[in-house]
Amino acid sequence: MTVFKGFLTVAKQNIGMLVMYLAIFLTICLTIQKITGGDTQTTFEAERLDIAVIDHDGKALAQGLTEYLSHYHNIKELPDDKGILQERLFYREVYYVVTIPDNFEELCLNGDEKLSVTKVPGSNSGYYVDQQINTFLNDVRILTFSGFSLTEAISEVQDNASIESDVSMIDKNGLGGQMPGHAFMFQYMPYILMSILCYALSFIMIAFNKPDIRRRMLCSAVSSNSQNLQLVLGFMVIGLAVWAICAFLPVLVYRDAFLQDAHLPYYLINSLIMTLVSLTMAFLVGTLVHREETVSAVVNVLTLGMSFLCGVFVSMDILSKGIKTVAHFLPAYWYEINNSLLASNGHLSQSQFHSLLTGYGIQLLFAAAFLVAALVIGRHRRQI
Repeated sequence: MTVFKGFLTVAKQNIGMLVMYLAIFLTICLTIQKITGGDTQTTFEAERLDIAVIDHDGKALAQGLTEYLSHYHNIKELPDDKGILQERLFYREVYYVVTIPDNFEELCLNGDEKLSVTKVPGSNSGYYVDQQINTFLNDVRILTFSGFSLTEAISEVQDNASIESDVSMIDKNGLGGQMPGHAFMFQYMPYILMSILCYALSFIMIAFNKPDIRRRMLCSAVSSNSQNLQLVLGFMVIGLAVWAICAFLPVLVYRDAFLQDAHLPYYLINSLIMTLVSLTMAFLVGTLVHREETVSAVVNVLTLGMSFLCGVFVSMDILSKGIKTVAHFLPAYWYEINNSLLASNGHLSQSQFHSLLTGYGIQLLFAAAFLVAALVIGRHRRQI
């Protein structure tokens, strides 16, 4: 087992890198958990904004609009000074300023003139308040045209604004309306698996492919088949060790929540297949790269590029259609599809289970493709 022992000896030299990446992995996952933890939404509550109302009219309709807006937002008293208002908007002390002109009823209710408003540029909250003002004016306009007096119309609209509805979020996935914490850890796992295995195994491959080492191995009493089997064994041991450590981290951090998850076997199978993909990627990189100085550049492009394109670092929901189309040709995308499927559903339907198996199969095909490419390139270079 001389080759295998030499394989492990070179691998020990990269223990520091393994610890570093695991520390990064834990830091990312625990940070995400802290940010999103306890964010389960079972009820809905409208957002209250800090807004200002500059009233130059002071009559019933203007007072009614101010009171109507106070049902939904916090009204701040500010002077009618353009500089002060701009400063408050700049520092986000208020998000919206509405100016009510003289003769408000004639100009805005019975006429075509619109209220003068100032809002934070590009803010969706401004449209939110716009809609509420339009609703108030339209409702008052309809009631007055229907025979109500202005005072009665304002009172009716304000009474309707005070009515609250109980809204509850429906839990369709059986997971309490949120993504399990350990699912975040598995979401970031491809980056760690690819980084650790591609770095460590590429350096080992480069060491064994050095001309002097290669010649000594060819002249040794150990047959080529035995050498190759020992190298494969080394790959398997390193891959399983890294996978076992990464798979144990969710148990360490989340304990019962992870162990009691009905999808536990599927998470482990998904990550194990991704480990196999990472091993074949490392084999391909080690076959292509001959200098240790270039390993970092190649591995960073592969791992970071695939992580950003395939939904590892960025949620799949916010990726554009074009990026998703490109990501279909990368193995980490199918891993993330499976992980999202498991994280979003407490129970898998038959079609969902079929999609899960499809994701497994496509990842295995990628692993086979990387392996074949590495063998063909390696054979060609040995012939040269």
